[in-house]
Amino acid sequence: MKLPLPGFLLLGLNEYKRSIKGSITSYSWFTLLIIISTYMLFSEDYTAMKINRSIMSFKYGETPMTDILIFYSSSLISSVSDILPGEIPSDSFPISIGVAFFIIFPFFLGLILISKFITARATASIAKEKEKKTLYILTVSPHTRHAIYLGKLVGIFLLTLPMIAFLYIATNWIFIVLFQGAPNPGMRVLETASITTILFASIGLLVSVSSCDEKKASWRGLRIITAMAALTAVWIFIPFIGFLLNLTNKNIDFLPALERITFISPLTMDLVSVYNPAAAMDYLIIQLIASFIFLILGMFIFIRQDIEY
Repeated sequence: MKLPLPGFLLLGLNEYKRSIKGSITSYSWFTLLIIISTYMLFSEDYTAMKINRSIMSFKYGETPMTDILIFYSSSLISSVSDILPGEIPSDSFPISIGVAFFIIFPFFLGLILISKFITARATASIAKEKEKKTLYILTVSPHTRHAIYLGKLVGIFLLTLPMIAFLYIATNWIFIVLFQGAPNPGMRVLETASITTILFASIGLLVSVSSCDEKKASWRGLRIITAMAALTAVWIFIPFIGFLLNLTNKNIDFLPALERITFISPLTMDLVSVYNPAAAMDYLIIQLIASFIFLILGMFIFIRQDIEY
């Protein structure tokens, strides 16, 4: 005997089934780009060695670019044997540099693609049905508006599961095969990608219920993702900005404030969670709270809206 599913789960499954065929192209591009960026990592050799940070006298921000900058800058002013203990092949990188490359390329790229996909789906979800007048039929059905809204959220989240799973599998493969000396952040990647997906789905649905047509909702969603990705890119390159300013004797006092601004982006929190696991739980909790706030706000607007036929 089959147990009846709660209304919002049933609606979520229907939303998923209705949208899955239209997502194949996005899945294909996601898989291809992650494979290419992962292949770039495997094209280099990595050795268990430490970078001597004392050779650099000025302070950097704490991002993956920090290790990369120190390594390459030190290589220019000293021989590899002076920087790294032991006899190191000249064509090898420290594992910490490989981890930094992983965070900047496959992981960051994967988060951007997942976030863009989920936001595009969420922003179009309600606004599209509003525009086509099909939402009226759904709202006069026996399902409550709470169930309809949550069903949209569940269905959109289910669409991203193949992407999240593939990113998780790629991460495990990279760290098991290539970075054996580094802690495997596979579970952290799975957690951050899942929570960020819920957050952007909640934001996208809020944008969708606040927009009168699909085109306007999609445009707003794209602007949000572009802004978030740009802020995280700034966070990554803060050490490089500081490095250039130090070379030209410019003031770098504004960099801490700039770094704090970049944490408006949940993508920045995700990268920090993997780069610095000690801070991960705090950032995940912040994103969960933000997801709940956007979800409740969007649901409140949806419940009070007049849906015209």
